[in-house]
Amino acid sequence: MPTVDIDSVPSVTIIGAGPCGCAFAADLASRGKSVLLYGHPDHRGALPMIEEQDGWLSSSGEITGRFHIQTTSDLYLAIRHSPFIVTTVPSYGQDTILATLSQFDLRNHTLIINVGNFFYLSARQQINAHAILETDISPYATRITGDTVFVKGIKKSLAIWAEPPTTQATRLEAGAEARLRRQVESIFSQKLVWCQNLLQVGLNNINPVVHCPAALMNAGWIEATKGDFYFYAQGMSPAVSRVTEKVDEERLAIARAYGLDLVSITTYMNENYQHDEVFPTYHDFAKGSVIHNKTKSAPSGMHHRYLLEDILYGMVPWYELGLKCGLPSPTIRALIEMASVVSGFDYFEHGRTLAAAGLGEATKEQVLIALGGPVETPNVAASLSEAPVNKMSEVHAPLQRTPVAA
Repeated sequence: MPTVDIDSVPSVTIIGAGPCGCAFAADLASRGKSVLLYGHPDHRGALPMIEEQDGWLSSSGEITGRFHIQTTSDLYLAIRHSPFIVTTVPSYGQDTILATLSQFDLRNHTLIINVGNFFYLSARQQINAHAILETDISPYATRITGDTVFVKGIKKSLAIWAEPPTTQATRLEAGAEARLRRQVESIFSQKLVWCQNLLQVGLNNINPVVHCPAALMNAGWIEATKGDFYFYAQGMSPAVSRVTEKVDEERLAIARAYGLDLVSITTYMNENYQHDEVFPTYHDFAKGSVIHNKTKSAPSGMHHRYLLEDILYGMVPWYELGLKCGLPSPTIRALIEMASVVSGFDYFEHGRTLAAAGLGEATKEQVLIALGGPVETPNVAASLSEAPVNKMSEVHAPLQRTPVAA
């Protein structure tokens, strides 16, 4: 008689019907889970495509098949479908979703934000979810082509963090944290690396490092061709790659200032994608990655999410976190200022700032406490299952439950 996993989540609601949401839906359905895909009434994404196929979603590439997906633009129905809600909307759409979710009682719901980009900074005082979790990056490299979601790559692991409870929140009973972790792990097909604070997740999101220098330094080519070139192999030239690596150095310096030991962008790419070789430099990866050069994937204009999302919700909080530690991060600042000129509005003013979260005047130590607490040094006598993660490529860590204090 087969063993039944009592902690496996049978149903999941996905908010956001773009490429990532569709890839997630196909992945979940391929593993036998009931999936409801929500698209905002004004931004329904791929819902019409699925509805035209009588509720069937076609997927190719790393996830191949035809899967039955329930769809809705009624958020009440989406919330009723499952106590586990995964959002895949771009960060610049999160405030809209947050404002809508704040109208519902979510005390019995677990909200998983993918990609988080410091979503908790906005959400921590607005919704009453049982738990809020953030991942560092999308699980899939994916595009929608015609009537099919094409999953060209699946990452091997994701960093994830669960919010600390407020002093008013009901604390989880003994053993419930571990069960929640097992339930969340059953939703993802990737290995989850559990982090002790939000900074580990937010600084481990490599999208701003990858996308922003290449998008800004290829502005002429993007505007002339509407993105008709290979963003990685052609757009990430040796010069662009040097800027990318400099941004990465500044990201890693900020992480170290908060006690975090993160891996470089090149190491991350080698560890999270299946390659025929190990690439020694970032330029070698960009030129030689088969997965990332299956499609051209260059932005079609300069108001693309590679800037609107990755700078507003990635680089801006990185830069401010660095300032708390006395780090000027000149390359990151230069890219933010350049993006502001290109886009015609102030990214520093409109980004996900610490001030907007009530942490503008907070010290470095207060920021750490508000976002989960300092990373603890692993006890050499502890078992692997008990040891906190400091380096993102190592073992899972237990959830940190540090009270919020801004």
